[in-house]
Amino acid sequence: MKLSVAANHEFDLVSQLAEFPVAEVYGKFPVDAVGGGRPSYMGTPLTKNDLAVYVSLLGKHDIAFNYLLNSSCLGNREWGRRWQKKLLRLLESLGLMGVRRLTVSTPYLLERIKATFPGFYVKVGIYAQIDTPRRARFWKDLGADALTLESFSINRDFEALRAIRDAVEGELQLIANHPCLPNCPMQPYHQNGFAHSSDGSHRLFLDYCFLSCTLKRLEEPSTLIKAGWIRPEDVGFYEAMGFEHFKLLERGIPSAELLKRVKAYSGRRFAGNLAEIILPYGFPHPPQKQGLWLLRHFFRPGQVNPLKLKPLYALMKSQGMLFALDRNPFHIDASKIPADFLQGFEQRCCSRLSCEDCGYCEDIAKDAVTVDTAFQGEQSARLRDAREQLINGRLWGV
Repeated sequence: MKLSVAANHEFDLVSQLAEFPVAEVYGKFPVDAVGGGRPSYMGTPLTKNDLAVYVSLLGKHDIAFNYLLNSSCLGNREWGRRWQKKLLRLLESLGLMGVRRLTVSTPYLLERIKATFPGFYVKVGIYAQIDTPRRARFWKDLGADALTLESFSINRDFEALRAIRDAVEGELQLIANHPCLPNCPMQPYHQNGFAHSSDGSHRLFLDYCFLSCTLKRLEEPSTLIKAGWIRPEDVGFYEAMGFEHFKLLERGIPSAELLKRVKAYSGRRFAGNLAEIILPYGFPHPPQKQGLWLLRHFFRPGQVNPLKLKPLYALMKSQGMLFALDRNPFHIDASKIPADFLQGFEQRCCSRLSCEDCGYCEDIAKDAVTVDTAFQGEQSARLRDAREQLINGRLWGV
């Protein structure tokens, strides 16, 4: 097993990660010319000196740092001289800091990096949507050193996983603990929103997709079982298929939560509430945020009246997103997940089945998943209202 662990850039955590099979830690600046897979308001405050010291400290413990250039869209800025200069300066700066690994999601960026800085080890990220042998072969032929498979959709499609593993050599990575909807129809829209909310364009980003999928999770708790996460107890099943690289989310979360995830997957066992190692928010301690982050990221004169955003701010706070939450309102009882849970998907291909006709995950959710009823009612109402503001144009008064 080799783990790729999200960075929160806390120095004290590094020596603790070194006690486990952590091969790399991944992260990035909240904003750069390329953009990435999270909005900049979720990024940990970070200077160039901070990153250089962090990369050096990781290196002393034989842990690599993987810098994310995983934006799914470059906005056609890549064809301009100004952007090209910014890219080269960024890559040169990362190299001087000791960064030797990068993650990309666009084929042009992979080729551009390999042509100019061939010494970088370049991994392809999940936003490239590698879910077939043909797509995997495309990226390997283009020069990729490692591939992250489209774990949202194929972590439980064992026929597809085996076919991809047989088609290409080298590192194939699976994301082990994501909560996203399987085969999520909003994924392309969501990831493009992230891309342009972290590329320095300073456009207002309101996360319609987050509102939508969070509401679905509250109203249909079985989605917490349908999401294609991998239990720590099932890691060996994937290793037997030839997968030994596993990525753990989420960037910026408190050190205690990151370490809990690393311990669970390294030890191949977790007892308690699985939501604690799957969900990306709702922790008793808040993540680090930039000073004046609300003004920096949501005050956009001429785009929306900031007073109109107060309900969205209150919603984020009550969800524990970028804020502390006393207790996790979602509970997935690990002891209620059948020991042969994963084997139940051997004869099912979820992308070709109707959940209504199958019922496998719903039956498990009835026993294993509970949601605090007061939280469920209050937050469902808030989420529905927030979505209506976006859909009906009330937020802009039009």
